[in-house]
Amino acid sequence: MTYGSALQMLLHYAKKYWYRFVFIFFCALVAGVIDIYAPFLIGEAIDYMVSGNVYFSGIYQILLILLLLYAVQGVFKYLLQLHSAKAAHLVANRMRRAAFKHLQTLPLQYYDTTPQGDIVSRFINDADTVADGLLQGITELFFGVVIIVGTLGFMLSQSVLITVVVLAVTSLTFVVANLITRYTGKHFKRTQEITGELSGCAEEMITGYRTLRAFSYAEQAQKKFDAINTRLYGAGFRSQLGGALTNPSTRFVNHLAYISVGVIGGAAAGLTPGGISSFIIYANQFARPFNQITGVWAQILSAYAGAQRILEILNRPSEIPEDENALPLQNVRGDVSFVHVNFSYLPERPLIQDMNLQVKAGQRVAIVGPTGAGKSTVINLLMRFYDVNQGAILIDGRDIRQLKRDDLRLQFGMVLQETWCFHGTVRENIAYGRPEATEEEIIAAAKNAYAHSFIKRLEKGYDTVIGPQGGALSDGQRQLLTIARAMLMNPPMLILDEATSSIDTLTEHNITKAFQNLMEGKTSFIIAHRLSTIRNADVILVMDQGHIIEQGSHDELLQKKGFYYRLYNSQFEQVEG
Repeated sequence: MTYGSALQMLLHYAKKYWYRFVFIFFCALVAGVIDIYAPFLIGEAIDYMVSGNVYFSGIYQILLILLLLYAVQGVFKYLLQLHSAKAAHLVANRMRRAAFKHLQTLPLQYYDTTPQGDIVSRFINDADTVADGLLQGITELFFGVVIIVGTLGFMLSQSVLITVVVLAVTSLTFVVANLITRYTGKHFKRTQEITGELSGCAEEMITGYRTLRAFSYAEQAQKKFDAINTRLYGAGFRSQLGGALTNPSTRFVNHLAYISVGVIGGAAAGLTPGGISSFIIYANQFARPFNQITGVWAQILSAYAGAQRILEILNRPSEIPEDENALPLQNVRGDVSFVHVNFSYLPERPLIQDMNLQVKAGQRVAIVGPTGAGKSTVINLLMRFYDVNQGAILIDGRDIRQLKRDDLRLQFGMVLQETWCFHGTVRENIAYGRPEATEEEIIAAAKNAYAHSFIKRLEKGYDTVIGPQGGALSDGQRQLLTIARAMLMNPPMLILDEATSSIDTLTEHNITKAFQNLMEGKTSFIIAHRLSTIRNADVILVMDQGHIIEQGSHDELLQKKGFYYRLYNSQFEQVEG
């Protein structure tokens, strides 16, 4: 991404607040004009003191005017800083909101291939970095433009020769800043990238804390964290090294300008002591915006790197757009057909190949097979998290690609292997898919899921607030909540992915009975590695390497003594052993 595209993005999100920037410029103009006029008055005051007779009344008058001017300037500089901060954070918040909104439209593949910590770091940390850089940049840009133009005009009115010398010396600032920028720019981008990587590492270790401790992986985890942290230190140090060099280097150039003014002003330009003093102040003011911009160049470069990472999210293509004539999905019976379906996550690695399946409304379809056989992929295709490469999936005879995604997904109730709860009350978690549900409906769903008894034992019952990922609830309790959520939705079709894998034997028995009632009359797709949970399925699909290699009822497949027979017996041999 170029500087131009980053600037274009910032302008796009800033234009909504144009009136704020107009006011900021007005504040900068008033404060800048006072800054420009003050050295002229100071020069006159100095001349009053060195002319032989000190003109006290004139000096007092000038000091009073300066006092009033600086008081007014203080007010406008405060307003400049205040509204610059507001504008910077409004722009950053708008960018963050746009990034988060766009994240909701990205295909599942993005989340499957990008660490969660890096995603969070982009629209939170990077947006804050952009805000900090914008705050510095807006203030220095608006105020600096006024100062540069004004001081240049005053210097030209006093001496063209000295003005040319000041311009020539000050131009070296750009040379110095450019050399340093070339060095530091790449390191700032690298710092942001490693920060995202470190966030992902920390998030992974925190969420997997139990597993980490169970496998005594703490030492290796610390080594992994330290390695990334060391790389972050190196990149951060190199980027800040450039920032540390910038200010002293440009200050040295400025001092050359001051010396030039003193020498040439007295010898060649014939300026009075007050005139030379004023010119030195003007030379300082002229160089100050460049110094301040180079002084905050580290934040500006960091903001550019942050904007680049946010733009990478915004430039990510969304899910395949819906057909303009996409149809709503209503009054679903639940007939599902896979017609010559082919799919692969990577073009060179085919997964689902020529899959054909007819499921009648109300049937229970169990999908079994070894890891990587394509079981979860079938679910991803049903929900249109991915679209098929070839063939079609039909619901009630209609191609799901011609249906509205939201309508399609609302027809499925899902209980996944990874239980998901959010920060909120137990009641809110159960009613996640139906926020308008009544108290009676929520309690009925919890009872049917055998969750009511443990909920009532919580400190505040259904009003108990649970943290992200279920807080202190056990795995089984979290899964009971997700089952209650699916029951409350009462959709025509169900997807059960390892629905009882985290529940004790007694609870599993109760949940199995509850699901028998829930699945009555509903088309259900069940994925489970424990074959004992799917004996009552109407159809069992045995998948291997993307193919349906066997199909039939539990008894029919056992009689065939094929892949399913061996898989079923191997599980029971493991249990007996």
